[in-house]
Amino acid sequence: MRIVIVGAGIAGLTLATALSRYGIDPVVLEQAQRPALLGAGAQLPPNATRPLIRLGLGDALEDQGIRPASRDTLHWRDGSLMESMPMGEEYEARFGAPYYTVLRSDLHAALLSAVPAGSVRTGYYVTDVLDAADSITLRCADGREVHGDVVIGADGAHSAVRGALSPEAHQRSRLSVCRGLVPASAVPSLGGVPRIRVWLGPGRHFVCYPVSSGRALSFSAVLPNREVRLGSWNTPRRIDDLNRAFAGWSGEVSALVSASKWIGVWALYERAPVREWSQGRIALVGDAAHPMMPFFSQGITQSIEDAVVLAGLLHRATLQTVEESLTRYARTRRERVERVQGLAVSLLGSLREAGESEVPGRPLLAERERSEADWVYGHDVEADADVP
Repeated sequence: MRIVIVGAGIAGLTLATALSRYGIDPVVLEQAQRPALLGAGAQLPPNATRPLIRLGLGDALEDQGIRPASRDTLHWRDGSLMESMPMGEEYEARFGAPYYTVLRSDLHAALLSAVPAGSVRTGYYVTDVLDAADSITLRCADGREVHGDVVIGADGAHSAVRGALSPEAHQRSRLSVCRGLVPASAVPSLGGVPRIRVWLGPGRHFVCYPVSSGRALSFSAVLPNREVRLGSWNTPRRIDDLNRAFAGWSGEVSALVSASKWIGVWALYERAPVREWSQGRIALVGDAAHPMMPFFSQGITQSIEDAVVLAGLLHRATLQTVEESLTRYARTRRERVERVQGLAVSLLGSLREAGESEVPGRPLLAERERSEADWVYGHDVEADADVP
């Protein structure tokens, strides 16, 4: 059974890695000529790191990642501590796996090295999916065609594969996230014990944490679309946008923005999961199925969960039973993803409310996270597919 994965991002490569552990070597098609250098950071909570460690990425996470000791909520204007939630050893003991902060390119490189050599084919920009009774044909922009028995769309929020399943899917964006990377030496006051820092202010927030074994600081700033130029790839211009958007904020926020070597901007899409995650021998994973607001650290994480469940079901499937396996995957994942999406949107509301608070010490985010953490972070995703 020939499995073709469209997209070599985190979702696609996690699926390819998981399948290879079962002795299945899929073909992975990536539209870029070479894997992109993803310069932003990512938070990987225990429900992401647990399956990644089981896939053999534990050493890479430990070498390149950081285990934050706490998440500190800070006042937007003066940086005073409003709340601190312990993480570190407490999280690992509670959930059975560490919480890491990593550079996305480090995670991507670790996954690339884990998939079988030759599995990833670059420069394949899939534009059409033709589903016939005996085979699925993927047509590329340059006229090339690739054939498979099973096709998995891991090609992101603007998925071409999704168009074959749910062409009516609608998504909207009101917010953008600006992500940047700064040498740790540029803001020495943020050195020492590694922490996730969240500055909360009216209508926006700013997050920073160490990555790359502590050599760099990654930040993300969430703000309304109207305040940043999505179409501009000019980092100096984006620095100007952010300095205006965060004028009057803590000096550490200004220092991080001004010291940026790179800033990327992404629209944050809001859309319920598509009605059809699978159809016949085609299925979707990650943002192709469910763009996720990046709160509760579940954007990448839910893509990883998708991949683990799908791999666990595919390795036991035959050409005769694979449609049933894909249907089961969709049914299993949809309920959890919808609930996580709801939590992420609700947490955004909590962030906005907390950003208006001027009272240090008032319970803000930790109480909310503790109430949901067991269900979100403690979830054993492999049990969803009866993975041994």
